[in-house]
Amino acid sequence: YIANKLIEILPDGTHGTKEVPVPADRQDIPVLSDTELAELARFGSVAESHYEVPQDIEWSIVGDTVYILQSRPITTIGGTKSIMAKGDVLGSVLIEGQGASPGIATGKVVIIRTMKDAAQVREGDILVAKMTNPDMVPAMRKVAAIITDEGGMTCHAAIVSRELGTPAVVGTKKATKTLKQGQVVTVDGEKGLVFEGAVVKESDTAPQRVPVAAAPLITATSIKVNVSLPEAAARAAATGADGVGLLRIEHLILGMNKTPGWFIKNGLEKEFIDELYTGIKTVLDAFPGKPVWVRTLDAPTDEFRNMEGGEDEPEEHNPMLGWRGIRRDIRSPEQFRLQIEVFKRLWKDGYDNLGLMFPLVSHPDEFIIAREMIRSWGVDIQNTTLGIMIEIPSSAIMIEDFCRAGISFASFGTNDLIQYTLAIDRNNQNIMEMYNPRHPAVLKLIDDAIAVCRKYDVECSICGQAGSDPSMVEWLIEHGISSVSANIDAVGKIRETAARTEKRMILDFARIHNA
Repeated sequence: YIANKLIEILPDGTHGTKEVPVPADRQDIPVLSDTELAELARFGSVAESHYEVPQDIEWSIVGDTVYILQSRPITTIGGTKSIMAKGDVLGSVLIEGQGASPGIATGKVVIIRTMKDAAQVREGDILVAKMTNPDMVPAMRKVAAIITDEGGMTCHAAIVSRELGTPAVVGTKKATKTLKQGQVVTVDGEKGLVFEGAVVKESDTAPQRVPVAAAPLITATSIKVNVSLPEAAARAAATGADGVGLLRIEHLILGMNKTPGWFIKNGLEKEFIDELYTGIKTVLDAFPGKPVWVRTLDAPTDEFRNMEGGEDEPEEHNPMLGWRGIRRDIRSPEQFRLQIEVFKRLWKDGYDNLGLMFPLVSHPDEFIIAREMIRSWGVDIQNTTLGIMIEIPSSAIMIEDFCRAGISFASFGTNDLIQYTLAIDRNNQNIMEMYNPRHPAVLKLIDDAIAVCRKYDVECSICGQAGSDPSMVEWLIEHGISSVSANIDAVGKIRETAARTEKRMILDFARIHNA
């Protein structure tokens, strides 16, 4: 399937980029060569095999070289609605495109031609547009499904839809012309089909078997969940997770499309605080009485640079090793204070299950400085849960000093810990096979840190991708980890792994001592 392309984005000197019309003779030809497609397919296969779950990959091509920029798990596949089988559909197909995000939804069409039209969108509508952009995200959050004229599996609409768990069909070429305002349609985001009316499935009339619910698994190891978007909070809570081991607020901030500095510069701090408060509160409300660890801002400068206010961001050769995490907050007190004002408001409103986790901490002094800054802004730190991410080898090696400094918990961010320990860029395809969570050096850092945390009665957890790998979690539990935080789609299997491992350990202990 080749989508019709009406515009292209080209460099515009010092002004960033510009949109220009695509000549008619290029609108319906492939953008990528067969060789490039084959190479991308190979990288996709390698990534999925490596992480053992389907991956959403960002990439670029410069000359003849393919660069993999980022790879993250697709967490919406397992939880989508059942897909119609062939022959089940009773309805006529209006248009077809690429199925970009699975699921089936019915609703009224709202065609968005300009941002002014977005105000028409209501909960449960079907958003139809030539193409979506970041400004449309608030409207995209409301709708039951999304349809676009342009785009493919890696376009904005496809990526955001998968994050939201919203069915989407992209690259239809003519949705904005064929569909009518207010028309009722059914979208099949798996097959890339749009049907007329509210489609009925034959299976809807078949007798339904009564499901038999299994008893919930109870584990001594807390099984928590990672959350990035407030929209995912309900799905995350439905897993039965024991709390949130990682809530990334940078996703909320990037969604505003303005840097924290922009809000400060324009005197709109309250707007920033209100937006962040609402997003975090949504997650807290989904986990009443359960711990929710919120990671303070950890956005690299290259992500901020594309936002309003990002023109002042420094150019860094390697943003992953640059001005980010707690090192940036300490040196940008106004940005740090804005975040703390949000947390203070949440604590005041009774959300005492909220804990703060500082990212990219390399020395206990950074934790102490951050804690004192928070104290100076009116936070009762004696009654506040404060912890750190163990992402840098130095923090694992100095974990005893962190415990003496008063951390409440520590959580392994294995994605970074592995690359920093082994000097391996986890986004570099040339050395991908060397990115090994079970490297002896990585395991020793983790094992030693767990032992120290147990000695000081400090909760020790993991929130990196390794926490969604059953074999790795089995090893972690055997070595005494207190909790594990997994991706939404992995919570079930990780809880099963924890239960099986704990029972085996008890049985082994009993056998040894009763022999």
